[in-house]
Amino acid sequence: MYRIGEFSYLCECTIKTLRHYEKMGILIPKEVDDFTGYRYYSDEQVSIYNNIKTLQEAGFTLKEIKNILDNPKDNNILKEVEELTNDYQDKLKKLEEIKNKLRGGVYMELIKNPIFVMIGEFKELKTRDDFKKELDAIDKKVGTNCRNFSKLPSVLISYEVGFKEDNITCFIGRVLNDELKTNYNFVKVMESMGLEVLTDNKVETLLHTSSIDDVIDTYKEMIKYANSNNIQIRGEFIEIYNYDKTDIYVEAYDLTKDNEDALIHEKQLVEKFKTTEPIYDSKYVGKWCLQGQIVEPLKIFNPNKEHFMPDTKYKELILYKDGTTNYDNVTWRDDYLLIKNNGKIVENRLYQETSKEGTRYLGILMNDININARPYRYYYKEVKDRD
Repeated sequence: MYRIGEFSYLCECTIKTLRHYEKMGILIPKEVDDFTGYRYYSDEQVSIYNNIKTLQEAGFTLKEIKNILDNPKDNNILKEVEELTNDYQDKLKKLEEIKNKLRGGVYMELIKNPIFVMIGEFKELKTRDDFKKELDAIDKKVGTNCRNFSKLPSVLISYEVGFKEDNITCFIGRVLNDELKTNYNFVKVMESMGLEVLTDNKVETLLHTSSIDDVIDTYKEMIKYANSNNIQIRGEFIEIYNYDKTDIYVEAYDLTKDNEDALIHEKQLVEKFKTTEPIYDSKYVGKWCLQGQIVEPLKIFNPNKEHFMPDTKYKELILYKDGTTNYDNVTWRDDYLLIKNNGKIVENRLYQETSKEGTRYLGILMNDININARPYRYYYKEVKDRD
């Protein structure tokens, strides 16, 4: 099963389009998580999407397409479309097999995070074609401060959730070598010029492959590989350009292996909840409204502007002082929001709220039912009831 962001890459369509198709009733997610609102799609639905696109390109309206999909037994049009689409997909598959033979196959590996140190700027690219122009501007900015800077591998990191063709929020820059990333004075000079120094040592493992073709096609292969091998991928795709190839990395977790730290933490929580009295800290009591899912790095997340809003039914959360909430399957105590999901209690960490101009904000590390998956960061704003 694929989350909506992954599915959008497989289909090369935006999340906005997929949500519109769902609203129209022509492509409904296979599963929807009640609390998080995560949409999950199946492999079979890629074919359904291809049928929809084929019909659209043939001039059918979405209403007409819905009628065709809703009445497959009474309509031979869909059968003809499926035959055309399958024939096209077979040709693409054969071409892909030929490409793989020529380049020796696509090699994927789950590796320990090498912790890249990158210098550059956060940008909004109108299109990917503007990448080189923006990179040249950064090289010019560094100038004589580092004569070999422009010879370092270049990097592009997209912070968009799902596929997007234009107006892409991203980081552009270069990856420092061992000599430069330990040169404190050089790094400080770059920061004083307004350039960003980007590193992430929180991530433990990355899924890695090399590409000599279109990077979006490589994204698709990585997503399919992760799905087939029970690997959770999340976060941003990191594209590092090294002369004749592109190394692509994305944060990934092997869900077939136990996360020892998470297991120990869960065991400690179970023991704590059995032996200690619950604490209902007043700082968490109140009505909270979801502002969105925080997409890292945090410096480009604006709490006053919707960044990425999960399609959850539970955009409003009320924490009462007795540990109950406005939902039957959700309680809270100490620093945890406890969600009953398919008979299992999932512990979601509440963390210290921040205040801005008299308004309080609350963070929740929202866990997946998989204990070794990394949680997502949800950001809530306090709602003050008017008298």
